[in-house]
Amino acid sequence: MKAVGISDIGRCRKNNEDAYHITAGDDPAHNIYVVADGMGGCNAGEVASSSAIETFLEYLRQEKEHAGSEETLDLMTGAVAAANEAVYRKSNSAREFAEMGTTLVAAVIREEKLFVVHVGDSRAYLYRKKMLKPLTTDHSYVMELVKMGSITKEEAAEHPKRNVITRAVGIRDSVETDTMIRQVKKGDMLLLCTDGLSGMLRDDEIARILDKRCSVERKAAVLVDEANKHGGYDNISLILVEI
Repeated sequence: MKAVGISDIGRCRKNNEDAYHITAGDDPAHNIYVVADGMGGCNAGEVASSSAIETFLEYLRQEKEHAGSEETLDLMTGAVAAANEAVYRKSNSAREFAEMGTTLVAAVIREEKLFVVHVGDSRAYLYRKKMLKPLTTDHSYVMELVKMGSITKEEAAEHPKRNVITRAVGIRDSVETDTMIRQVKKGDMLLLCTDGLSGMLRDDEIARILDKRCSVERKAAVLVDEANKHGGYDNISLILVEI
């Protein structure tokens, strides 16, 4: 497998509140990919996203030795809970961190299986044979409207409250985590990203870029470039994994 990550400030923000992590080959918690999009006043957003990822990884490294691959999803859910506790505790430790929080989407690949956990509106996609399939459903106000049939997905993309999320890491003392497992095959690509990418490019536009005959590094760079060309209204972060 080959993975590349990029985090770009975009064209409108003064600082980057996103964070991501790709575990290196010699890391005991290998083949783990995490993306987070922080929120909060001053620099609290970047504190939330980096703290969440750090705690998430530390939990997995500590607990990995005591669990088999069949318990991977439970471990990841526990890691999100640990991250939530850490961010929530820090948010209550000082005024400058008050009410900070972060989205989090994480993936682990083990024995041709893909395990995903997520909170918020950062997304995971699986690209296979020219088809891009969303693996996650945003925890957002507009997605709730879509589920109720009040608006369409196309209307949600233009809704003035499309950035309002209904679930985040660190906002409350506990958090509900969505999970899923999928089989992966050689030739698949996994994309994790913040809404700085998914909010700027439609799924079919992302799919066309992933279909290009070029390196995974080039595909990742083109995704960021295109998001900026479409406005770059938010920080843009992604991890692209070639399986």
